[in-house]
Amino acid sequence: MKNPYDGGFKDLAGDHPELLLRLLGILQPGKKTQITHVPRELQLNAVQIDHGYMIEDEFGNRIELLEAITSWNAKKAGSIALYAFLLWQKYKIPVHCHVLFMAEKYAPVESSDRLVYETDFGLTIEMLYSCHRLWEIDPTICFEKGSEPLLAWAPLLKGGSGTIERAAAAIEQLFDLDDHEKFKPIALVSKLASLASLRYDKNAIRKFLERLEKKIMMSTDAFKVSWLYQEGLEEGRAEGKAEGEARGIAKGKSDAIRLALQNKFPALGPILELDQVERPEVLDSLLLAVLEARNPAEAHSAVLVAANQRNIS
Repeated sequence: MKNPYDGGFKDLAGDHPELLLRLLGILQPGKKTQITHVPRELQLNAVQIDHGYMIEDEFGNRIELLEAITSWNAKKAGSIALYAFLLWQKYKIPVHCHVLFMAEKYAPVESSDRLVYETDFGLTIEMLYSCHRLWEIDPTICFEKGSEPLLAWAPLLKGGSGTIERAAAAIEQLFDLDDHEKFKPIALVSKLASLASLRYDKNAIRKFLERLEKKIMMSTDAFKVSWLYQEGLEEGRAEGKAEGEARGIAKGKSDAIRLALQNKFPALGPILELDQVERPEVLDSLLLAVLEARNPAEAHSAVLVAANQRNIS
C-alpha cells in the first residue's frame, strides 16, 4: 500500500495489533491470545504484504495476513496468495488472508472471493480471503478506554460525519489529561486528518477539527507536525513549484505562518510585510516567534523584524 495512508496503517498494525484485529472482528475481547509478528524474511520484491501475525489462542495456532488497499489491483492482490502459500510451506499452520478496503468510492463494485496468483509457466495459486470494508464496520470500539489509537480511524468507519465529530471531541479530551503525551493526541489529529481525506474534502475536515486548532496553536512543536502546518506547506510548495524548489519551500512556509496568524490572532488581518520575507531560515524563526507571541502586537512586531532582515546576508 504505497500512498499517504500507508504510514497510519503501518503504525497501527505494528504498534497495536490486538486493537486492529479486534476492529476487524478477527479477535474477540477478553480472550487469552498471544500475538507474534510474522518474520519478514520471506518477503520478496514482488510480494509486499502490509502485515502478518502468528496467533495462538483457544482455536489453536494460525497466521493472519492483512493487506490494506484504496483501489483494487488484481495482480497485486494475487501476490497475497503466493505469500500465504510460502508461509504455509514454512510453518505448516493455517494461513488466513484479509483485504481491507479503505474507502467505498475506490472499492470495486464486484470482486471475487478468491485471490489468484498466476505465472506464465502454468503455476496457479488460489486462496480464499476475507473482505473488510471499513465503512461498514461499527466504530464503537474506537471509543472504548484503551482504544485511543483507533480514534484516527473513526472517519473511515460506519456512521458518517457524526463519527468523525465524536472522534475529534474524544481527542480534544486527551489534550486535557495530565499524562496526555501518553496518548500522542497531536499524532492522532494528523492521522485522523490524513485518513479522513479518503472520505471528505479538505473544507469539511477543517470544519470537523476546528475545535482542536486552538489546542494545537498552544504548542510550537505541535503545530509543526500538525495537519494545519503540513497543509499550508504543501499548498505553498505546489504553487511555488513553477518558480523553483527553493521558492516553493519558502512559499509553503509563508503560507503556514499565515495560517498560524489567522488561527491564533484572527482580528489581526493580513500583514503585507510577510511577503517580503523569503529566506527559509528567517521564515523558520518567524514561525517560532508567531507561535510564541502572546498578543497580536507581538506577532505583528515579529513579522516586521523578519521583513527587515531580508537584506541581511
